[in-house]
Amino acid sequence: MDTWVTAILQGKPKQACLVMAEPASGSTPAQVGTPQRCNSDDPQVREMQDNISKFRESFTPKGSNGAAEVKVAETQSTDDKALIPADKIYVGGQPLDAVILSNSTGLEKEQLDVKVESTKIDSSWWVTNIEFNVG
Repeated sequence: MDTWVTAILQGKPKQACLVMAEPASGSTPAQVGTPQRCNSDDPQVREMQDNISKFRESFTPKGSNGAAEVKVAETQSTDDKALIPADKIYVGGQPLDAVILSNSTGLEKEQLDVKVESTKIDSSWWVTNIEFNVG
């Protein structure tokens, strides 16, 4: 998780892609971030990288140059999934939700709900979803 947030802060969506995956669904096997996949021109990969690039401004603490230290507090996982709330992800010593709020214009704490889902696939943990609810 910290690698994913760090890649976002540094403006490196391809690096973020390398720790992301799409879990298996039905008969479709899991698709993990590989150099081949993350460097491809696949429209789905490109869209994901474009979306990740949009998080950079919101995730970067004021006055930071993208080199802020990222730490993730231990969270409970059930089976092979973990849902990490933004207040358990620290960027430059601040909870990610506080960073996002400081970069917003008029958004209040009770209006923001951000969680990052991580899924264990083939004995490794991958970022598989981000829930970004505003309102």
